[in-house]
Amino acid sequence: MQVFWQLRWYFHQQWRRYCGAIAILVIVALFELLPPRVIGWVVDGVVSGDMTSSELLGWLGGLAALWACVYFLRIIWRCWLFGAAYELGTVLRNRLYKHFSSHPPVFFERHKTGDLMARSTNDVNAVVMTAGEGVLTAADSLITGLTVLFIMTATISWELTVLALLPMPIMAIVVFFLGRQLHTRFSASQAAFSDLTDSAQESLNGVRMIRAFGLEQRQQRDFSAVVDQVGEKNMAVAQVDAKFDPVIQIAIGMSFFLSIAGGGYMVSQGQLTLGDLTAFTLYQGLMIWPMLALAWLFNILERGSAAWKRLQQLFDQQPEIVSGAEPLSLQQQPLSVAIEQFCWQGQSQPALANVHFELAAGKMLGLAGPIGSGKSTLLALLLRQQELQDGQIRYGDVPLRDANLEHWRSGLRWSVRRRFCFPAPLLTTLPWAIRLPA
Repeated sequence: MQVFWQLRWYFHQQWRRYCGAIAILVIVALFELLPPRVIGWVVDGVVSGDMTSSELLGWLGGLAALWACVYFLRIIWRCWLFGAAYELGTVLRNRLYKHFSSHPPVFFERHKTGDLMARSTNDVNAVVMTAGEGVLTAADSLITGLTVLFIMTATISWELTVLALLPMPIMAIVVFFLGRQLHTRFSASQAAFSDLTDSAQESLNGVRMIRAFGLEQRQQRDFSAVVDQVGEKNMAVAQVDAKFDPVIQIAIGMSFFLSIAGGGYMVSQGQLTLGDLTAFTLYQGLMIWPMLALAWLFNILERGSAAWKRLQQLFDQQPEIVSGAEPLSLQQQPLSVAIEQFCWQGQSQPALANVHFELAAGKMLGLAGPIGSGKSTLLALLLRQQELQDGQIRYGDVPLRDANLEHWRSGLRWSVRRRFCFPAPLLTTLPWAIRLPA
């Protein structure tokens, strides 16, 4: 249940939808208590011969109207509950995109593209399921289970109820340990899927290089190994997942066996009527869903908890480069660059050294040089994708470190020539950067 507490910020935002859906679930649960009791009365009336045909048709018509009302109420709570859950997916993906956009390139060196894609898809979907099906199974199983249990105990026979619930503690213990095992294996399967996505992205990105050096067979072997690993991890999850249903079905079967055997004995002793036993078995049928939902709830919560933990690891990472608060002038200003030395992270050899120039407002500067001469490094410093430690860049009188980062970058355009992303001539892709029609 910890994942529900971690998502409390969203439940607070959508409290009207969730509270309305749960309120309707309570109404539906109360309505569903009536048919078994009514059917029990009808059975007793038919057996004793006291019920007329008109009374029978009246009871059946009332049940049909009740079921129609329940049907429309179910549509309403599904729209509210699942609508709020699907909106959570939009909120999380927008939050992830905004978070990714605030990080410098070093963040994407720590996290591979495939891993980020996997967290933005599979993990978000698991959290959405927790906020939808997870809330449904938790609320509906609790409400339906408690109300049906109260009716069975208070109106029919508490002895028979205790007898029918004997297999439940065993089922709860088994499901608990299966849930913990599922959490570990699902986390491993999500990590393996991240590796698969990243391997596919790297293969497509470097397909020209792979063909140029004749590495197709080697790349195929490496990719097959990653695919096999993903299959093994998913199979491990499926093996645990497949154990839930048999445990529940065995517990349900034992419960029905005990209730029918004990109830038959009580009917023969005159402690229950046939109608009471019929109503009890129908109520017990209503208990099947809460028992199934209990196992499904553990499954969903463990998946959602593992997925949210992976997402939270990203959200907890703060950007290394933080925007300043100094506003920039709307008028063109001169650009002053004084770079004493800049080294990439983990390297001692300077990528740039002793770079000093002044660019007056409205003037143009061209950069030319061989590969590795520092052209892209200088542009990265101007965009403040990298932090300059030894030196200073100023726009007018404002140091770049103190400038509002969003305002500064909104006035810059950089058209990157990467054929994987932009497989088109330069004159076609250039207008995308300067935001003009082609």
